[in-house]
Amino acid sequence: MFNVGAQLRKVRRRSNLTLDQLAASSGVDRGTISRIELGHVSPRIDTISFLCEAMGTDLSAFFGAPEPQPDTPAPPVASPAPAPDAPAKAEGDGYWPVPSSLWHGLLEVLDRFEALVKNSSELILVQDQAGYILYASPSCETVLGLRSPSLVGQHCWSLLHPADLRPFEELIASLALEPNSTGRLDYRMRHRDGSWRWISGKFSNQFSNPSIRAMVLNGLETKGPSPT
Repeated sequence: MFNVGAQLRKVRRRSNLTLDQLAASSGVDRGTISRIELGHVSPRIDTISFLCEAMGTDLSAFFGAPEPQPDTPAPPVASPAPAPDAPAKAEGDGYWPVPSSLWHGLLEVLDRFEALVKNSSELILVQDQAGYILYASPSCETVLGLRSPSLVGQHCWSLLHPADLRPFEELIASLALEPNSTGRLDYRMRHRDGSWRWISGKFSNQFSNPSIRAMVLNGLETKGPSPT
């Protein structure tokens, strides 16, 4: 099994980066990096992509085939027998079970994902029912001057122009009543420098989708609202 946390720690140390340095250069919170290395959380691919970029590597190299093991295995360590009816030991969240036969296909998928998310100009935000951002695409840095890890956990409405709050809220509320419904709205979002950027947005209610369970916002930066 591939241990994401152990690999991250190995690559970080090989890059001579402390947790604080990696956090500052990647935009990923120091505590999050620490929890990943300890195997307490399973990171999203986009988070690993930011970390890889900061460490001077890429996803394909990060998820490269494990190093060959020595021919002579280490002697087994005796462990006490489990008590009767004891629950099976759970694998840590930092472990991704990937059979060796799937590595080649996985790396191709990772390379394709990295190229798509890094080069796309489309803004993608995924928010929960309360309006908090669960995912933000890397294009947020181009459009809003903000790295996506810093947006996760923020309330989406905190980024909106005051004049656009009501139509934004009304559209979200109406879409929430009908599964898989979609809608469009032009609205403004605050850039890191304090200016406002017009977004031509498409909203999709995916709360009934078991793989998403959220509202998905796709948008492109424009010069102003579309003519009605």
